[in-house]
Amino acid sequence: MQVWSDQRPRLEYFEYLEKGAKKLEDDQKSIIVGDGRIGSLLYELGGENDIMVRRGDTIPDEPGPVYLCTRNDSLGEIIEKCPENKKDDLVFIQNGYIEPVLQKYSLPEDVTKANIYFAVTEKGAVPIDGVTEECPDGMTTATGRWSEAFRQRLKKAKTPLKCIVQNKRDYRRSMYDKLIWISAFNLIGSVHGNITMGDVAKRHKKEVKEMVGEMRHMCRASLAVVLFPKLEERLLQYASKVDFFPTALKEFQWRNGYFYNFSQIARENGFDDPTPMHTAYLLEGKEMGLIDWVHER
Repeated sequence: MQVWSDQRPRLEYFEYLEKGAKKLEDDQKSIIVGDGRIGSLLYELGGENDIMVRRGDTIPDEPGPVYLCTRNDSLGEIIEKCPENKKDDLVFIQNGYIEPVLQKYSLPEDVTKANIYFAVTEKGAVPIDGVTEECPDGMTTATGRWSEAFRQRLKKAKTPLKCIVQNKRDYRRSMYDKLIWISAFNLIGSVHGNITMGDVAKRHKKEVKEMVGEMRHMCRASLAVVLFPKLEERLLQYASKVDFFPTALKEFQWRNGYFYNFSQIARENGFDDPTPMHTAYLLEGKEMGLIDWVHER
């Protein structure tokens, strides 16, 4: 009933029909903020005309997209230092739920965002794409003005990386896919001794399916977001593709904290916890000393 009474899906659909397809920009000279693994990759694929900017530096007032390849907690400072006329050129490439930051700084509704499903083990390493049996076209997605430019740039890799350009409505579903993956797999792997993603997928598949299932149900019941089919299978296959990645509980407020806040709000108002397994594992992780952010509101 919560889904039926939520008008957002209907309004987003009519908004999509009314606006029609917007012109998307092609790849061109770009500004890269952050020289880590992802920033260095995009800079390498762009050629010598790109401008590399490090955290704390001012974003130059130059044409083209501004790829933000930094940690989430750096976003506020970067946005504040960004020239006003460049804010609609920002491209957010972060894991986790960053919508509150975008809203806080009143960024344009169609600001470009990307979910990346490829792994770069170290600077200069050949990236491993998230192409799986369930997702032969890859799992990386992007939306917004510079989404096509991002797709074209990834295609320039020695082994071309795949990227699907989506409308805002479908991208929102993809964003929750990735949020669930990075939250559930890291949490399960951490409480089992910081094992790898591959070990989580192979040895703890039952736990994965249960936790992902309750998160998927929460998205539908509480947020009116119906995720794409075969979520558990898709996420398990991707974890097997990047099986060497270690698990860890990081950036809590942007990842697991999102689901934990919903659990807190539900209990405070007399409702059942929508993600009880997730909450139980978090509290176990707290007892193990893996995180110290979890606390009662």
